[in-house]
Order: sequence, then structure tokens, then C-alpha cells
Amino acid sequence: MNQFTLVAVTAVLVAIYHNYFAPQPTVWVAPSQLKLTYFAGPGRAELSRLILSAGNVSFEDERLDRDAFLAIKPTLPLGQVPVLEVDGTTYSQSMAIARYAAKLTGLYPQDPLECLRVDMVSESLIDVKTLISEITYRTPDEAAKTEKSKKLLEESVPKTLKLLEGFIQKGPFFLNDKMTYADLQVYDLTKNGLSSFAGFSLSKYPKLAKLVGNVESTPNVAAYLAKHQK
Repeated sequence: MNQFTLVAVTAVLVAIYHNYFAPQPTVWVAPSQLKLTYFAGPGRAELSRLILSAGNVSFEDERLDRDAFLAIKPTLPLGQVPVLEVDGTTYSQSMAIARYAAKLTGLYPQDPLECLRVDMVSESLIDVKTLISEITYRTPDEAAKTEKSKKLLEESVPKTLKLLEGFIQKGPFFLNDKMTYADLQVYDLTKNGLSSFAGFSLSKYPKLAKLVGNVESTPNVAAYLAKHQK
């Protein structure tokens, strides 16, 4: 076998591998009917709203008042919102919905190591959001609320944000130039969660502050915010 034949055979084998054996990118087909149901405020559905909007996926954005929620509560899988209806089947759990939306829109990585990276960011943010919910909804005593808020801003938040600041390398997002659901989750947590606490600032975390600005200025996200955040 001469050199030219060897090169030709090698090229054929490489083509066969890539066409038939190499892992292929997953192609997600948007469902014909997608309805996200939650209350009017951001809360636990805002991340999914942001993801679907960022990915330019059409969905019905149903926003309930308290009476409307109570009317449908007995029909919901866990008696709570948000829920996502996909072609007639209803699903619950806010982060399950968010990650499905991320996969649907291409905002969830396909590389396993990149998945690990953004999921690590996501889980860190969930930990902080859980603390916020504890203070906001399950601490009626004002003195206790003040003490917990102080601890949140002085201990938990700096610890998490310092970690996330270090995850940002070349930017503008956690995976360099690829925006993922984790970037949108940072935006959601800072704008719709931490910003309600007096004294919160991203001034010590310039990379995160820039990331939030990058998310906010993404055309599809900017269009969604212009419509819903007057």
C-alpha cells in the first residue's frame, strides 16, 4: 500500500467513524404545545421563563392570581406551581422544568464535563435561594429575620459568589462565549432574590456583575424584560 492509498483509506475510515459511530449532538424538537403556569411575580418560574425566552421558544405564559390558583390546585401533580404542560401532559418541580427548558433551547451543554460545571453553579445558587426562601417566607419574627438576613449577606452569599467569580475564566459567561441556563440563574437570583436585601451588591465580584449585564443585554432576554419588567 503506497502513501497516497494509505491517506485515502484513513480519510474514509475517519468519515465512517464520524458519520456512524461518533457521538452525535442531541437534537431537541420543540413540542407543539408548551404552557408554563405560575403566579404573576417572578418567583420559582422566572428562570424557566427567561430560558424559554432566551432560546426563542414559543410558550404560553399563564400567570395566576390567588383565586385562580386555588381553583386549579386540586388538579396539579403536587398541588403547587410552577407546572409545565407539554403537549397535554403536566409536569412539576421548578428546576426540573428549568433544565428541560434549557435542553430544549440549547442552553444546557452536551459535553458531560461542561454539564458538571454548570450544574455545580446551579446547585450553589439553589443553596442560596433556599436560604432566601427561609428568610422571606418562613421567618415571621422580624428580629429573627434581621439576624438571618445579616448572616446571609455576611457569610453565605460572599462564600458562594467568591466561588462563582472564580469559575468565570475568559467570559462573558461561565462557559466562555456560550450562555447556559446557569448564567440566567445567576441573573435571576441577583435581580429577583438578593437585590431585595438592603446592602447587597456585586461590587466585589466584577466578573459576576459583568455576566449579569451580558445576560440582560442578550437580545431575546432584553425583549422579555422590556415586556414584563416595567
